[in-house]
Amino acid sequence: MDAAALFDDPAAETVAKVAVDIPLAHLDRSFDYAIPERLASRVRPGIRVKVRFAGQDVDGWVTALGPRETTSHLASLRTVVSDEQILTPELDTLIRAVADHYAGTWWDVARLAIPARHAAVEQEPQENWPEPTVIPTATVLPAFPGGAELLAALGGGGNPRGFWQVPATRCPLGDPWSGVIEAASATLTSGRSVIVLVPTQRQLVVGAARLRAAFGAGSVAELSAELGRAERYRNYLGVRRGLARVVIGTRSAAFAPVSDPGLVVVVDDGHDGHAEERSPHPHTRTVALLRTVHDGCALLFVSHARSTEVQGLLELGWLRCVELSPGAARAISPVVRSVEAGLRLPPEAFTVLRTGLAAGPVLVSVARAGHSSGLRCGRCRRPARCARCHGPLVRPRRDLLRCLLCGATPVRWECEHCHGTSLEAPGAGSERTAEELGRAFPGVPVMNSSAERIRDRVPEGSAIVVATPGGEPSAPNGYAAALILDAELTLARGDLRVAEEALRRWLTVVSQVVPGDQGGTVLVVGSPGDAAVQALIRCDPGGFAERELTERRAVGLPPAVKAAQITGDPDAVTAFLDNDPFDGVEILGPTVTGEEPDRSARALLRSPLEQGRTFVRALKSAAAIRSARKEGGRLSIHVDPMNLE
Repeated sequence: MDAAALFDDPAAETVAKVAVDIPLAHLDRSFDYAIPERLASRVRPGIRVKVRFAGQDVDGWVTALGPRETTSHLASLRTVVSDEQILTPELDTLIRAVADHYAGTWWDVARLAIPARHAAVEQEPQENWPEPTVIPTATVLPAFPGGAELLAALGGGGNPRGFWQVPATRCPLGDPWSGVIEAASATLTSGRSVIVLVPTQRQLVVGAARLRAAFGAGSVAELSAELGRAERYRNYLGVRRGLARVVIGTRSAAFAPVSDPGLVVVVDDGHDGHAEERSPHPHTRTVALLRTVHDGCALLFVSHARSTEVQGLLELGWLRCVELSPGAARAISPVVRSVEAGLRLPPEAFTVLRTGLAAGPVLVSVARAGHSSGLRCGRCRRPARCARCHGPLVRPRRDLLRCLLCGATPVRWECEHCHGTSLEAPGAGSERTAEELGRAFPGVPVMNSSAERIRDRVPEGSAIVVATPGGEPSAPNGYAAALILDAELTLARGDLRVAEEALRRWLTVVSQVVPGDQGGTVLVVGSPGDAAVQALIRCDPGGFAERELTERRAVGLPPAVKAAQITGDPDAVTAFLDNDPFDGVEILGPTVTGEEPDRSARALLRSPLEQGRTFVRALKSAAAIRSARKEGGRLSIHVDPMNLE
């Protein structure tokens, strides 16, 4: 042997880089594990494994294979849970990017991104996924300025980023799914895959049916927790194995590991259903944006409304807007008018109802479900309180009283102040509204679509349909007219986005009414001078979003600034804020609410957008210090919160 060879380094040992399921922020990284000889032929990147960590067996993902990075003794992999390579390098990168954006951990995001394994499904013979058929001609998007160019770029393998402002009207140009299908079809012709993201299961059912009708039965993979564990995992495997090229789903589908991703479509990005309730609270819109950057694919937002986040991206030039002018949109939309809310059902409302019922169904949008809310004594007008816990009483049904705090259902109620026994409701819900309209229009069918009684469709013919936001059923030929009640109540909610959300809900109502040249009319019972009402009348959600964003810049509110809301036990919040100097960050609070033992604290942190990455790194650093010190108490970190409550 050559003497020099005696001093050569031995061949580097290949180890498994494993993301371990541990809920500790200061250990948010991969760990090296030795690969035992018995598992050497099975260990590959992307598989599920079991490893030993802190004296117990825990789950892990093999993110990569490579040289060891430590000279200390390495524990060995315990076992391979599944040989299926689920975690792709691209998915691993996206999970890490989302975790870093929201000051969370890799595993917190991975739980949201990857469905639970179903061993029996992995052993099933792989079913065939038919190749999707493309539509021959596009007719909707080319009617919009920039629409034809968008389709040409998608068909040519390009990666455009756009926002389609869908007119709020029941006509072909106001059908969002027609445009989504055209954009998806153009992408498919380039040999790439498509992901469509919707906020609710109800919209998923509608969208999946439209996509299957366009591209063929069996060619569309649905990804949703509502499917059940086996069916969801079966579809996920079809996507991961490169067989399903068209995917539609709710929030977690944004992570779907499609082969050669070409287009991500986000439908109605302003809907709160896109905001994940579980930590670290990622929003579909942000995940789609990050995926566009990392995967180099196209992105299309589709909505009747316009969120302030999308408006900000348009002003930066990061998105291109595909829209009609407000005047052109008004020409194909129903006529929208407003009337002061002196009465909840003013005479003008009954005129719209009578005229509309002569042509078809009429939609009545109300702010609240149930019979009545906010009950008060009929004699002294003081709020009605529960005799057991002093909580507020509501009337979910005509014959039922219920306490909002303790759930008691008193059969008889007596006012503690004047001993009166009569109750009145200053605010009416959908059930009471339906009763009143049924008495006013005898012989006309009245339907209530709210709460647990959401209806999907209404029969043909004249009918009054009372619905809460999001519960509007589809009418076969559109609604002849619509009433929007409780506008002032909707705008009085204590919410950062109250006006933006109100306009989004109202545009959803308007979008189901036939155009004005067919007699379509919408009446808003509320202040005609309100900015959201005016935007609805003018068919100008873009101008409203521009104004909203300008006002938020002036007062330093999201999305004009980078913000994070810290909530939890008072001591935990205070300790967290002490874990980092948070240079350049404005800290509002903490504010303590409640009484012992249920006291909680809330703090709002905000910084300029250009310092956003530094700000989030500081949040992650403070969370890691909290974890390493084993600081106790409840604590939640919410970056980019939808609402500041």
